[in-house]
Amino acid sequence: MPQSQEIDPVFVSIIVAFVAHHVFRRHETYSLRAHALLIFVPPFVIATHYVHRPDGYGTLAHLFAKSLAIHVVALLSSIVVYRLSPWHPLARFPGPPLRKVSELVGAYYAAIGKKATAISELHKQYGSVVRTGPNSLSIIDPSAMSQLWSVPRGPWNIGPKMSYKNLTMMGIQDPEEHAQRRRPWGRGLGQAAIKEYEHPLMARVELLVRRLEEQKGELNLTKWMGMFSVDFMCDMAFGGGTEMLRDGEHTNAFRMLQRGMSIASVFTQVPWLGVYVGHIPGAGAPLRALHKVARTFAAKRLERGSSARDLFHYLNNEDLADAAPPPREHLIGDAILAIVAGSDTTANTLVNIFYCLLVNRSAYATLQAEIDKFYPSGDNPCNTRHYQDMHYLQAVINEALRLYNPTNLGGQRQVPPNGPPAVAGSLVLPPGTIFFMPPFVVNRDPRYFSLPSAFWPERWLIASGRIRFDSKEARVPAPLKQDEFVHNDAAFVSFGSGPINCVGKALATVEMRMVVCALLHKFEFRLRDGWDPREYSDNMREYITLTTSEVPVVLKARW
Repeated sequence: MPQSQEIDPVFVSIIVAFVAHHVFRRHETYSLRAHALLIFVPPFVIATHYVHRPDGYGTLAHLFAKSLAIHVVALLSSIVVYRLSPWHPLARFPGPPLRKVSELVGAYYAAIGKKATAISELHKQYGSVVRTGPNSLSIIDPSAMSQLWSVPRGPWNIGPKMSYKNLTMMGIQDPEEHAQRRRPWGRGLGQAAIKEYEHPLMARVELLVRRLEEQKGELNLTKWMGMFSVDFMCDMAFGGGTEMLRDGEHTNAFRMLQRGMSIASVFTQVPWLGVYVGHIPGAGAPLRALHKVARTFAAKRLERGSSARDLFHYLNNEDLADAAPPPREHLIGDAILAIVAGSDTTANTLVNIFYCLLVNRSAYATLQAEIDKFYPSGDNPCNTRHYQDMHYLQAVINEALRLYNPTNLGGQRQVPPNGPPAVAGSLVLPPGTIFFMPPFVVNRDPRYFSLPSAFWPERWLIASGRIRFDSKEARVPAPLKQDEFVHNDAAFVSFGSGPINCVGKALATVEMRMVVCALLHKFEFRLRDGWDPREYSDNMREYITLTTSEVPVVLKARW
C-alpha cells in the first residue's frame, strides 16, 4: 500500500496563521500571554511534529525559526488582505489604504503632535465619516453625533495606563460599571460641591494676582497658568499638596507628565503597545511618574483624612455614612484622572483664551468693559454673583474652546463588540467599531460655523438673539451676508454630550470665569513687542490634550 503523503510544513504554517488571525479578530485581548500563545506556540508545535519525521526537515531550532517566520508573514498578510477587503465591516467607509491597514499611521501623527490636523485633512478629502484605522472612524456629522454620545467609551485609556486592569473612570467600557464609578464624581463635582470649592479657588486666584504684581518685565503666561492650575487642582482634589505659585516651578512629576504627553498620545492609538511597554521595567518613565505621584497624593490624603470637603471626600465615599470606601486601586485611578483633567486641560484653555484676546484687541476691550461694568474699581471680581449675567465673557470662553479645544479629538467611543450595531439615522456602525467625534474638526467646519477660522465671540450673541447680525455690536470680521450666517450649536462639542460627557464642565467654567475676570480687572496685558503670534499655533501640539506654547506678555496694574 502506498504511504500517505506528508503535508508540507509551509502549507501547515500558513493555514495555522489564518486560523490565528481569525482567533485574534474574534477575541481581541491585551493579554501578553494570549499573544505569545497565538504567535509562538503554533510554530513550535509544527516544528516539534516535523522534526521527528523520517524524511527529515532539519533541526528543531531550524524548523521553529522557519515556521515562525512563515507564521508571522502569513498572519500579517491575512490581516492586511482582510482589512482592505470588501468583507471588512467598515469597507464601505472611505479612507486612505494605509489607515485601513494599521493604526501605526495614526500613531505617527500622534507622536509628532498633529493627529487632529491630520484627521481634519482626511475629512476635507473624504467627507463627514472617514475610516481612520482598521476598526476606527472619525465622524463630524452633528445629526449623527447627537445620537452617538451614549455609546460606551473606547479602549484608548488602556495605553496611557499601560495596563488593561484598574482603569480610570474614563477608561471603563462597561456602561453599568462606568455609571457606578461616575456617581461619586457627580457628587464631588455637582453644584453643591462646587460652591464649597469657590473659597479655595478664590484664594488661589488672589494669590496668582499678587504673584503677577511682583513680576517685573516680561513673563510667560503659559507657565503661570500651569502653576495656578496645578495648585488649585491639588487644593480641590486632595485638600492641598503643591505650592508652585508660592515657591515657583521646579522639577516635578507634572513637568515629566508634560514631556510624556507624546508617548501617551501614541499609546492611545495603539493601546497594546502601552501594555507591552508597561511590562518593561523603567520604560515609559513620565507616565510611571504620574502613576507614582497619583499614588502618593491618594495615600497622603487618605492618611490624613479631610479637613474640608475636597473631591476625595466624595470619591472615598466619606459623604455617605453607610458606604464602604472603594478599592485603593480605584482611588489611584481617580487621582490620575483628577491630575490630568483637573489641571492640564484648564491651564491650556486659559492660555488659549488670553492668546485669542491679546491678538484680537477689540474683543479684549469689549470683555474688559463688561468686567468693569459688573466689577468697578474696588469691587471683587472673584465674587461669582455676576458671572451668569456676563454674556460676552461666556461668548469669549465658548469661542476659545471652539477654536482650541483642549481635548482635540474628544472622547473615544466603541460600539460593544458583542451587541447590536449603533444606528444614527442612515449611519450604521457595526459591533466593535471604534470612533471619534473630534471637536477640533467639527468646530472649524464652515458648514456649521461661518468664518470658522476667525475668533469672533459675537457669533454666540447673534445666535442667541442677544445682538442683531446687522448691528454695530456684531463686528463681523469679514464680508458675510446675514442669510449666509451659520451657527450650529449641535456641532459645539467641547465638553461632549450625553450621559458620559465631561463631569467637570461646571467647575471648569467657574474657574475660567474667575481667572479671566480677576486678571483683566487688575491688569492691562499686551504681547511682547516683536513677538509673532503665528509662533503660538506653529508650536502648539495635539497630544492627549492640546499642549500650548509660550505666550510672552508684559502687564501693568490698572488700579
